[in-house]
Amino acid sequence: MTATLETPAAVSDLDAAVTLSGVRKVFGHGPAGVVALDGVDLKVAPGEFVCLLGASGCGKSTLLNLVAGLDAPTSGTIELTTSRPAVMFQEAALMPWLTAARNVELPLRLAGLKRGERREKAGELLSLVRLVGAGHKRPHELSGGMRQRVALARALASTMGSAEEGTPGLLLMDEPFAALDAITRDVLQAELVRVWRETSTAIVFVTHDVREAVRLGQRVVLLSSRPGRVVREWSTVDCDEPAVIEDITSHLREVISGHAAA
Repeated sequence: MTATLETPAAVSDLDAAVTLSGVRKVFGHGPAGVVALDGVDLKVAPGEFVCLLGASGCGKSTLLNLVAGLDAPTSGTIELTTSRPAVMFQEAALMPWLTAARNVELPLRLAGLKRGERREKAGELLSLVRLVGAGHKRPHELSGGMRQRVALARALASTMGSAEEGTPGLLLMDEPFAALDAITRDVLQAELVRVWRETSTAIVFVTHDVREAVRLGQRVVLLSSRPGRVVREWSTVDCDEPAVIEDITSHLREVISGHAAA
């Protein structure tokens, strides 16, 4: 059975890991200004896995940057129940001079944890992403998939402070598997779902791949062509997967066609 939501899912403010209300983002000023996002309303519950879809240039990455605090909205509000949302990009962006373990330890060090505690937690996280025994290796000694596993462990380390404070962790992922080969990508998708279930971290995942979105997310959110706004949502919990993929693909094509004609 296909479950389609015409409006954002009902998540109360008290139960939201992140709440976006009327978020608008304009780059530049005056007539030359580019409206990237316009009136985005979105709530993500603690521990929820939400995938964002849309045409290229619709503002998906901009939305993640705003939630991460890397940029500020022109208007509207973004409310977080965690002060440390972590971000993963297409590139692992590891420090090349540090070992895998030290890369994972870095956000823990910045959070003020002592050396022994940092090493213990880094070891636990590397074990969680199935990199036991690889902590001593530097990024150039790891495959692309292994580097992304390290990046995931480091991102989870960034959310640990929030979890210890009793607030939900939030992980923002901007097409983290796009540059990987198909087999490695398939493996890491499965690993991500396993890690998510074990950690209960809320995830907002940007992708262009409808199948990836349906496979990973509990909810798929479609943004309009620029300026981006939420136009449709689908629940993927206990859904008819092929039917949902077909429905999302149809609406995504409409969005892309509208973007091309603009």
